[in-house]
Amino acid sequence: THLIDCYCGSGLFALSAASKFQVCVGIEVNEKAVQEATANAKANSITNCHFVGASAEAIFMSPPKVKTVEGSDEEGQSVSDFPRATTVVVLDLPRKGCSGKFLEQLYEYSPRRIVYMSCGPATQARDAKGIVEVGGYDIVSIQPFDLFPQTKHIECMMVFEKKEG
Repeated sequence: THLIDCYCGSGLFALSAASKFQVCVGIEVNEKAVQEATANAKANSITNCHFVGASAEAIFMSPPKVKTVEGSDEEGQSVSDFPRATTVVVLDLPRKGCSGKFLEQLYEYSPRRIVYMSCGPATQARDAKGIVEVGGYDIVSIQPFDLFPQTKHIECMMVFEKKEG
């Protein structure tokens, strides 16, 4: 029902998936990218995506309030209050991967599913180990993408699901 897109850039994942979710929230440290994401949502008539300018750690530490029903007078709901059992967190990280501080918050929040895109195989492997061993997730899918043929660079998507019980 809910999608949290960390490191969202101009909103590619949140906007592409918006029709499958009630509410999508993207967070990005680059304010220009947040403006672009907001403009992309408007240009595509997508009203259930909200974008916030802040570091990814802020999504859980000082979560923004977003209106889950457009046009309502409600103050909004904190992202940390989204229902964990039906929330997906998307991570599209820079090569350095997740900070320890962010991962701790992610484990505590404990969403149902994590989708992790990476252009850094070594840092993705490091983070995946913690997501499985500390966070309590299973890897359900791994898909590499060769977007840069005849170079050593690859993108890789890993999907994690929270273990039952």
